[in-house]
Amino acid sequence: MVLELLSAICRRLYLTIIDLYMLPELRSMIFGFMKQRLQGGGANVEKVHDGHGGFVPTLFVDGVPLPPFPGLQINLQRIDKFQARSDDIWIVNWPKSGTHWMWEVVMMLSSGRAKLRDSVKVGAMFPEACTLQAAEKMTSPRVLDTHVPLKLFPKAALKSKIIYTVRNPKDACVSFYHHQKGMSMYRLDNVSWEGTLELMINGKAYYGNWFDHVEEWLKVLENNPNALIVTYEDMKMDLKKQVRRVAEFLGYKRSEKFYDDVAKLCSFGNMKKEKRDIKSAWSKESTGIYRKGTVGDWKNYFTMAQNEKFNEMYTRRMKDINLDLKFEL
Repeated sequence: MVLELLSAICRRLYLTIIDLYMLPELRSMIFGFMKQRLQGGGANVEKVHDGHGGFVPTLFVDGVPLPPFPGLQINLQRIDKFQARSDDIWIVNWPKSGTHWMWEVVMMLSSGRAKLRDSVKVGAMFPEACTLQAAEKMTSPRVLDTHVPLKLFPKAALKSKIIYTVRNPKDACVSFYHHQKGMSMYRLDNVSWEGTLELMINGKAYYGNWFDHVEEWLKVLENNPNALIVTYEDMKMDLKKQVRRVAEFLGYKRSEKFYDDVAKLCSFGNMKKEKRDIKSAWSKESTGIYRKGTVGDWKNYFTMAQNEKFNEMYTRRMKDINLDLKFEL
């Protein structure tokens, strides 16, 4: 037992050192949060029990359950100080809905270089993981991303270009379960599939209920010329088509060959193989941020009873949401 503990500690320390060396944005993020902690103190984290023997450490801000990122509470307290720029691009969604995927696509389109970034999108994740000061130092155009619901989003940024990606909630929830269970930094190995689903349905999972998140955001983004709605499933069916659509929306029109290159580089298989990840954030058993990237994996997890209950909720809630999502391809 002691040897296993020592082995886990040594592994974590080793991977952290490598991450800090390889990812400069991670270094600046950690140092920035350390400075914020000294200035403003830490966050008040609660244990949210999932009803199945597990619990999730949770930060509540304005009633919204959030992951306990070190500087998130302080960032939200200072959210009105965020200064938007005319060329900012935001990627917004409920978790596990293609953030990394879309971020990489937009980075290639905005830079004009079809090449996977050495950096990771967490360095541009505001207000969760990027400090206000770090965001101010970013060169334009900034490609920022977040999972926060509408009421926690910086008001000044609502006039920016916003890409809202949506994934069918069944697959998003399954992926979210594996994401939580695989993270070593929050010690969530006690969470279960049943507990994760219950928390999401009850609005107590990180970032709240999927339906609330999507409905609130779409109310301000639909028919908005500065907003684009992209579904995860459409990206899976024809990535090049969606890359072209995003490019035209952003005003970064490129050649057809460029779109081909981006689609090839940003395929799930290539990103899982080639894209750098924060290895110290994941348990030894986890595959990291890139797991399956498929449509329909929910069928391997939802019981008949869970599926019937969820379908009833989906039918009722989607009456107010103008989306046609695919649950299998």
